[in-house]
Amino acid sequence: MGSLSQGTAAAEAPMRTLGSTTVTSASGRVLFLHGITSIGGAERDLLAIIKALRGFDPVVVCPCQDPLVSLVRKIGVPVICMNMPPWRKIKAFPLILPAMYRLFRILVNHKIDVLHINDLWWAPIGLAAARLADIPCITHVRADYAPRHISRYRLKAGQICVPVSKAVGRSLEGAGVNPSRIRLVYSGIDLSQIEDHQDVALIQTRYKIAPERVVIGAVGNLLAVKGYEFLIRAVAHIKTVIPSILCLIVGDGNRAYARTLYALVHELNVSDHVIFTGFCDDVYPLISVMDVFVLASTSEGFGIALLEAMAMNKPVVATSVGGIPEVVIHGQTGLLVKAKDSLALARTVSHLLANPEQAAAMGKRGRERVESCFSIKTEIAKFEDLYAELLGQAPLRTGVWTDSV
Repeated sequence: MGSLSQGTAAAEAPMRTLGSTTVTSASGRVLFLHGITSIGGAERDLLAIIKALRGFDPVVVCPCQDPLVSLVRKIGVPVICMNMPPWRKIKAFPLILPAMYRLFRILVNHKIDVLHINDLWWAPIGLAAARLADIPCITHVRADYAPRHISRYRLKAGQICVPVSKAVGRSLEGAGVNPSRIRLVYSGIDLSQIEDHQDVALIQTRYKIAPERVVIGAVGNLLAVKGYEFLIRAVAHIKTVIPSILCLIVGDGNRAYARTLYALVHELNVSDHVIFTGFCDDVYPLISVMDVFVLASTSEGFGIALLEAMAMNKPVVATSVGGIPEVVIHGQTGLLVKAKDSLALARTVSHLLANPEQAAAMGKRGRERVESCFSIKTEIAKFEDLYAELLGQAPLRTGVWTDSV
């Protein structure tokens, strides 16, 4: 097990305000546990958190595979490689106890103060190891999971659950998680990373996009829950009224699902209107060429990709599911449609494309909303307060969890 050589917490931490009390940001070491290495919203949020965290030293435990490992190391954060066996899979049973024990030894040997589980799927192993190591633990819950998943993955036995939206928080509470153990923290993005991504001509050249093309697009892993088939069907409708339409689908993921999407593109005769870019570790240049950003998810805990598009002054069209209505204010920062309705999606996107002044105004208000509500600084401050609370270095917070926005 390698040593952690990238530094320790600063001796003098900055002063911050926690409620009505001014406290010194606590020092400590936080281990972030994540079980997959493909890059989607959860992973981009993890990278943003460990990059911006102050007063606590981050360590990441994940499988030793790219692209996640390389991106974490690029930030300068230590990585400990460990495969995470799938919970409740019969073939994985012999691997679960050894994984729990190995994680326990990592927590002890590296003097970890707080375990931050980055999604529900790794909670059972993480919770058991944290209990053995006698350290506090939080589980970041990033999707609107069914009650059976919340129960199956032991969230009701966990210490603190952090939903990414009120919709996810309500799912937790409805499944029996004690409301006193729920802390709402909206995801945020680093706005300083966006300003230099305006080279539209470079992207047009790379992907052979003619300047006269009207471009829409989506960013996210290729998973059925993202509803890409409905977006592709919407493109087939849009092309009948806007022949120059082009849709960029940015992301990688489930290969079987990807093959169904490729087949659908061929079946609908929209091969000249859809580009699959594959994985891209920097999505902002691709978003910069889009006239309208579209998220067609059938279920969504939050929608970090929406923040990325709104931060670039892009009008958005999204489905009204999960936490999306907490991000997109219908009629102000974008437009919401019913999920799984390709025709409604097509009509709404076409409306914004036909009304560029309205679209631009929505994009401007979207940027303002991200600045005021969804910055990485706000997210980090809330997590640092929570870590300090768990370590007894700040007052325990009371009140209704929905007040923790």
